[in-house]
Amino acid sequence: METLIFSLSFTAIVFLVFLVFKSFDTRLTIACGLLFAVYLGLDDFVTGLPSGSSAFSFIGGQWNWSGKIYSLLLSLVVVLGLRIEPKTLGLTLSQKSLRTSLVALVFFALWGLSLGLLFKPGPASAETFAFQALMPGLAEEVAYRGIAPALLLGLIRRKDSQSGVPWTIVIITALAFGIWHGLGYSHSGFSFDPLSAVFPFVGSIAGGWLRFSSGSLLFPILGHGAGNLAFHLAPLLGSE
Repeated sequence: METLIFSLSFTAIVFLVFLVFKSFDTRLTIACGLLFAVYLGLDDFVTGLPSGSSAFSFIGGQWNWSGKIYSLLLSLVVVLGLRIEPKTLGLTLSQKSLRTSLVALVFFALWGLSLGLLFKPGPASAETFAFQALMPGLAEEVAYRGIAPALLLGLIRRKDSQSGVPWTIVIITALAFGIWHGLGYSHSGFSFDPLSAVFPFVGSIAGGWLRFSSGSLLFPILGHGAGNLAFHLAPLLGSE
């Protein structure tokens, strides 16, 4: 029940964020904003299913492997159901500027390393390194930097993607991503951790810019994974 309440609340908050910024981009419509909010709410719900009940956890371990796989499956259903073109999502290896993408990848790693040295996470296991390098970046970038922008812009039913960086869309999705990390609900009460929201928000701005400036999700996914991995590696470097 807590998972459902959180997901419904998150959906409503994301839609309110959309309404605040809707006037900054004439391409945005109420229908697209509602579809965007519902999709992110569903993504949160399926991701949180293993946390709500062990019956939904088919992969054991410390981290939510099952939830991230559910997220990817939902993404696949949405892409196929709405007939979103792979290129529209950034599902291409082609880079508009490989040098820029490589430099950005280094900065993502340095960003994660800096946060790790600042917050000093506990000792990480091999599972932690594997999960952080692979799953959050893949599932979350496809959702927030691939599908969510396409839904906001109404790029469904095989509509072509558009050139340039749509900054309003980048900001909306970054705010949603930050809120998702900072908002909490348990024991019939909500909580909000500003630090848990602001750092993902900043990283999401960079990831959104990179996704559209490069024309691909490849380096946002790699950068997300590199940043997460560097965050958990930081204590090892700091102890030397």
